[in-house]
Amino acid sequence: MNERRSRAKRVAGIAFRVLNIAAIIGALWWFLRGIDVTALGRALERATPWLLVVALLLNVFSQYVSAEGWRIMLGSRHPVPRGRLLRYEFSAQAASAISPGRAGELIRLWFLKRDAVPVTTTGALIWLEKLFGAIGLAILVIPVPWLLDGVPGVVSGCIAVFAVFMVVQLGVLIVIARRGRTERLPKFLSGVVSGMYPLREPRRVVAMLGVMLVGEAADVAGAVVVLHALGIRLPVTAAILTLFLIDFANMLPVAPGHFGTFEVGALYALDLMHVLPSSALAFALLFHVQQNLPQVVVGLPLELPLLVGRRRLREVADTPAEPGPEPVEHSPPDR
Repeated sequence: MNERRSRAKRVAGIAFRVLNIAAIIGALWWFLRGIDVTALGRALERATPWLLVVALLLNVFSQYVSAEGWRIMLGSRHPVPRGRLLRYEFSAQAASAISPGRAGELIRLWFLKRDAVPVTTTGALIWLEKLFGAIGLAILVIPVPWLLDGVPGVVSGCIAVFAVFMVVQLGVLIVIARRGRTERLPKFLSGVVSGMYPLREPRRVVAMLGVMLVGEAADVAGAVVVLHALGIRLPVTAAILTLFLIDFANMLPVAPGHFGTFEVGALYALDLMHVLPSSALAFALLFHVQQNLPQVVVGLPLELPLLVGRRRLREVADTPAEPGPEPVEHSPPDR
């Protein structure tokens, strides 16, 4: 019976992934049909290099902000140096950019375990980080339908549902973290609830919301800079909506680094604003690079020594100890 259930789950998971891939391929075909490749090349050639460098630096700043968020969440219970958290951030993001699934989260779990942070606590904090980031984005995007012309009703509805869901989720987790009786829960769930200890301190909750709001604003600034580098003059609200639709599309697990879903979200957003398809695709490609290149360039070299060190530890652990010389007993001297 259990084998049938596990097999059915695997088949359902594969079918869901295939449907997602088919949907993304169909959406990409819809937006890219008849695109002028020559115009795309010209749009990329016209991009202002120094603005692209500024956009990359904004991404680096965003990683620093995320690391600061982790420092606030870990607090005095699990103190980890800021520099080490920044290294973990780059390494985890690099793994997520080049690997399928949740490789980045697994690497973060392993990194923090080496700093004596329980796996259940890290898992709970990963959940909270994503939640605070989503709420930060919701704060920015909620006024957009009233400030930007041409936003469809379905998009406005998605924004409202997204914001309400995230706020309600935060409220429920705060209640669970403050009033939940962990002794009645299974060991794993008890560890997860205990790992949500930052929610028991209002100041820390406010600090996390502020930090993640700054991080989302940095991503919006990156989108604005890339748009201006391509000569696309749109208001900041358009960049906020674009970032929201990209994150919304990235909820579908299709490919490493959100390849495909990222482009669909960006293309749909700029199509709403009547941007030429060639310019929209140029933005989607450059903004995708801006969101991943610093992590890969900085994070991968940081991962290698850690992974090599882990392999050496395994080799040492698997190597049988050689028998040494037998101890010689010495009788105490006569007095």
